[in-house]
Amino acid sequence: MKFLLAGLLFIANTYAQDLFGLEDSTNHLTSTIDLQLSQDPDIQTALDIKTLDTNQVEATLVSFIDVNGVEWDLQVFQNINRPNGPTFFVPHDNENDAFLAGIEAISTYGGHLLSLECSENRLCNNGIDPNRYFLPDNPLYISTIMRFFEAKAYPVITLHNNHDSHWSLGGNGSIYADMQSPYTDGEGFYTDGDPDNLIIYTDTYEKDDSEIFNFYQDLFSENGINTIFEVARTEGSLGGHMSTHVLINTDYEYFNVEAQHGHLHIQNIYLRSLMSILGIAL
Repeated sequence: MKFLLAGLLFIANTYAQDLFGLEDSTNHLTSTIDLQLSQDPDIQTALDIKTLDTNQVEATLVSFIDVNGVEWDLQVFQNINRPNGPTFFVPHDNENDAFLAGIEAISTYGGHLLSLECSENRLCNNGIDPNRYFLPDNPLYISTIMRFFEAKAYPVITLHNNHDSHWSLGGNGSIYADMQSPYTDGEGFYTDGDPDNLIIYTDTYEKDDSEIFNFYQDLFSENGINTIFEVARTEGSLGGHMSTHVLINTDYEYFNVEAQHGHLHIQNIYLRSLMSILGIAL
């Protein structure tokens, strides 16, 4: 398993937008996004609140049709000056604070932000959840997303927003740190603050046998971070989730920085804490 506080090195790069070969692929159509003229409401908000600096960030739209005939539009944002930083992925287009946190992240740490364009909806293409589409019969979708992670020596980092509280407590959400089992194959560990703000991380082993859990959980607790630890199994309840694909099919670690809708400030704090724990420099 890669990482576990492995030393990471930023390498200067003189390339413009690095799409890791997608610009030459016959399966992908790429076009430059004019950020100033974009009608995307997430981009407009990022510009309005000055999180997005067009002198620092450039963007490309990558369009492709997968083997099932499903059309996908992937926005790729890159730090112009530090393209070799980590990659962050926002699967759900209606999770707007996650997008803003991602723009803040690449502005701070460099690298790429991937964001699927689905008309501001959580689900794409008549009901597909992009975070549960990492199945063996969707190879082009998987390889397109994973290309931006596998070209680098960083963990897989995703960004999500969730709803207030847990459905079993009268709330609207299903992601909640202050519960022993907020969902099948996930165990909550509450430390401080709002249990809707947390980091999810994953292994293929139960926590007692997990090197990942034993390494990171104390670090998260010491930093006041709520967590959910997942166990990814081939035939488990998280089949099709990106976390399961990453843990079973790659050597990368997986982290998901979650925050309740409207808690952008906390999401940024959690993300910066994660970067510090991972040893990823400013």
